[in-house]
Amino acid sequence: PKAKEMARKIISKGPLAVKAAKEAINLGLDVDLKSGCKYEAALFAGIFASEDMKEGTKAFLEKRKPEFKGR
Repeated sequence: PKAKEMARKIISKGPLAVKAAKEAINLGLDVDLKSGCKYEAALFAGIFASEDMKEGTKAFLEKRKPEFKGR
């Protein structure tokens, strides 16, 4: 089933990134494009220096699956 496949893809991603994406999508339904983009940039800035971001980048470079911790 497609729903389970989509759920598996989502849970394989970093929890901070998933949370930020969900927040941006939910807010984006109620604001203009400029405000939505500004909010998305602020969310990204907040997770850019996170341990998960560093782990994701390192795992990509090492060609392995990341081990996200939600920090």
